[in-house]
Amino acid sequence: MRIAPGYRFVPSDEELINCYLLKASMEILLPWNRMPEKDIYGDPWEVLQDVHWEDFHSEKKFKHVTYVFTKLSRVNDKTRIARRTKSGTWKGQTSGKEIYDESSGNLIGLSKMFTFYENKPKGSSGEEEEEHGHWIMHEFSLAGVCLNFELKIKDYAI
Repeated sequence: MRIAPGYRFVPSDEELINCYLLKASMEILLPWNRMPEKDIYGDPWEVLQDVHWEDFHSEKKFKHVTYVFTKLSRVNDKTRIARRTKSGTWKGQTSGKEIYDESSGNLIGLSKMFTFYENKPKGSSGEEEEEHGHWIMHEFSLAGVCLNFELKIKDYAI
């Protein structure tokens, strides 16, 4: 479904966790879901291929927000998440912000910020170099009481 230009989908952090991520992780159908499932750890270009760029042209600095569900993959089934892609790496910029349910005060999720660094051809030193890719990602994941629910899809994130 294509949304008319100018319509802004701006959910709160709590809504992203309670209304979208928790329900999707429990495989509860969402009545109206604007978030496709994409592999964010493939390449940023693949995630943004469906964006209608003509709706966002302006002389001002470009800013576009896209929400997607993605499955996180663990390195050797341990606690570390694989954040390397075919063409670069998502590097963590923050340790994570805790998200609390407003009505109960319980911890329900975490939000972490990442920046994409694109691989460049090997330089004169023979080492692969990195270039800032101009993409910033805010990853929302379940935490706290949400992990007590029967989750059918584990390691899911927005």
